[in-house]
Amino acid sequence: MSTSELLNQLLQNYIKITKSKAAAIVDQDGLIIASQVDAATDELSIGAVTAIVEKLIDRIKTELNLGGRFGTTTISTEVGTIIFVNAGSKAIIVTITSGTADADYILPYSYIVAEKIAQILDGKKNVDPTLPKMVEEALKFSFKVVILGDGAVGKTSLLTRFVDKAFEDDYKSTIGTNIMRIDYKVTDKITVGFSLWDLAGQQYFQKVRQMYLSGCQAALFVYDVTRPDTLFNLKNWQSELHAVAGTAVQSLMVGNKIDLVEERKVSFDEGKKLADELGLSYLETSAKTGDNVNRTFGAIAFLLVKDKITQP
Repeated sequence: MSTSELLNQLLQNYIKITKSKAAAIVDQDGLIIASQVDAATDELSIGAVTAIVEKLIDRIKTELNLGGRFGTTTISTEVGTIIFVNAGSKAIIVTITSGTADADYILPYSYIVAEKIAQILDGKKNVDPTLPKMVEEALKFSFKVVILGDGAVGKTSLLTRFVDKAFEDDYKSTIGTNIMRIDYKVTDKITVGFSLWDLAGQQYFQKVRQMYLSGCQAALFVYDVTRPDTLFNLKNWQSELHAVAGTAVQSLMVGNKIDLVEERKVSFDEGKKLADELGLSYLETSAKTGDNVNRTFGAIAFLLVKDKITQP
């Protein structure tokens, strides 16, 4: 099966299982490289999908550029709700749904399809275009997630924004560890119970950190985009995690404080380059404004449960 045939088969399976109106794969230049329309959707054609993408492509690329591999955004239009998800660094998957569609049901499939698209475009062989079915019974999972990075990069602020929907301007360093808990709904039936361990970044807490790292299933590596040294130190943070918890821990790298535009010293591309070197997916956030914070924890939740909530 050629790359084009494989991508179109994948999209066909995707719109069928999610009951979406249409789906398209768009490259970095805004060109559609594959698309499928549901046969029952009378008001849409491939031409109409192309017109929609062309109209919105600049906005799409700007918004998704902040989200790295898991960038996601949703736009309401006259033809329905449109969901955009980054498919690696080379493409975007565009999903056109009805205005009443359940995005929480569609997004887990969008992430699976985006990963498959990225693999296909990267030249990986034998990518299976079929999609698993999500389990239908209500399930709840619990995971320990550690938040790592230098002092004052905004780890506590990210957690406060995610858990309490708030932000505090006054900086207070964490003493040892701060633990927060929250339930996060991946889909209507799938809930992840997060135990979020905010670990002190100072060197003199290293010995106690090793105790806190034990038993974690996931990690967020956070740096401050206004302080390049905090980016380069993430290599040490990853080594510290791997020494205690092993290399199988699901991890994401986060560039925080993107609201400080004038003070920024690390570009998106520089952050992404290190993330690629460390084998991590990359997102950028602002704990102050809330930009991408929920997406970050949604991405780590999906990584943790994707193998548990799908069935052949």
